[in-house]
Amino acid sequence: MKSFTRLPAYQLATTEVKRYIEQHQLKGGDPLPSEAVLCQELGMSRASLREGLKSLESLGIIRTRHGEGVFVAHFSFDPILHNLPYSIAAQGSSLRELLQVRCALEVGMISQVVANIGPSDIDELSDLAQQMLQCSERGESFAELDRAFHATLFRCLDNTFLLSLVDLFWQVFNRLSDRLPVPDAVAQRATAQDHLAVAQMVQSGDVQALERAHRHHFNEISRRLDTMYAPVARPH
Repeated sequence: MKSFTRLPAYQLATTEVKRYIEQHQLKGGDPLPSEAVLCQELGMSRASLREGLKSLESLGIIRTRHGEGVFVAHFSFDPILHNLPYSIAAQGSSLRELLQVRCALEVGMISQVVANIGPSDIDELSDLAQQMLQCSERGESFAELDRAFHATLFRCLDNTFLLSLVDLFWQVFNRLSDRLPVPDAVAQRATAQDHLAVAQMVQSGDVQALERAHRHHFNEISRRLDTMYAPVARPH
């Protein structure tokens, strides 16, 4: 005889509320019915519903506005980022795997970028890369400039989901790399120069050269990760 594990009431509530949202084709910003109506519609207690709604809000699926009610949340990767386990930051493999996926995504979109990017975005890329180089020469961090560079590179594709995904990868990688040793001046300058090379390839319109420059940028980061995580030889 098979044994079945009964789900907690609040988990059943989260499933039923998500099903309700899907069945009624609710979108970001649309209101949910009152608690009383939902309890009647879904056949559950108010206590179970409230626990379910709290869980859905922590996942970024709904938003509660005090005095107004409960609304379907607009799509965002923020809950994923906020719930990122800090424990994986200690694993070099996590960073390498994330870098591999990020490289595949960004390099894969290069041809479309070249076909669609305009002069103003190209000028902004060059300016951001120059600022990064200047920061490296002063020994300053340029994390936000790097973030803006990648956002500007793909902005011309007018793909909100892609921009959110690129930014998510950047934020996750940046968070994980916070626990790594601070890059030295040589590494900082090399990173800035990589971005400058990418900006120059965008301006030239050479897709293959740009793909190589972009891939080289990620390969250099991977190489530095390998150095950071290389096993230390113990003296005999």
